[in-house]
Amino acid sequence: MNTLELFEFRDFKGDSVSIQQDTADLTSVGFLKNAESLKISGQPWFVFSEAGYRGKFRCFKEGNYNSIPAFQKNISSMRLVKGGLYNHKITVYEHINYGGKSINLDRPTDSLNPYRFDNMVSSHKSVSGAWILYAGEFYTGDQMVALAGDEIPDYRTLGWNDKVSSLKPVLPYEVYNK
Repeated sequence: MNTLELFEFRDFKGDSVSIQQDTADLTSVGFLKNAESLKISGQPWFVFSEAGYRGKFRCFKEGNYNSIPAFQKNISSMRLVKGGLYNHKITVYEHINYGGKSINLDRPTDSLNPYRFDNMVSSHKSVSGAWILYAGEFYTGDQMVALAGDEIPDYRTLGWNDKVSSLKPVLPYEVYNK
């Protein structure tokens, strides 16, 4: 079972809540910005500082984290990485609703310029793994997380239309902070 357990205090003390599915707002379980430690069982999880999977983020793999300094009392939402951090595949599309030119990627891409695709992405389908999409080349600028199974047909709704310039998979040995 894939589980993320949040604890009110360091060293797994105080009140706790156990989560088994994506949770867009921890208010729903009474634990908004209340965790100081956590445990992960099974697949990795992304935690976000803002509700709706926004704000700063970090990926945690299976393990016990007796403190979470960068996220202490700062977790508002979380998502499970279904299938783990392996066999990364994503398809980005030129137009909304998966139209126009497309590119299938399975490795880091520090610039979409060689593909003549820089600042042209308007939708994506993330097949497997976890990806970080960047507004700037060479993994700079604003960031967006894309997880296995995500299908985003219209970047306009996210304020990301024609902004993606680089993207890379989250690898098992890496931890990302925004």
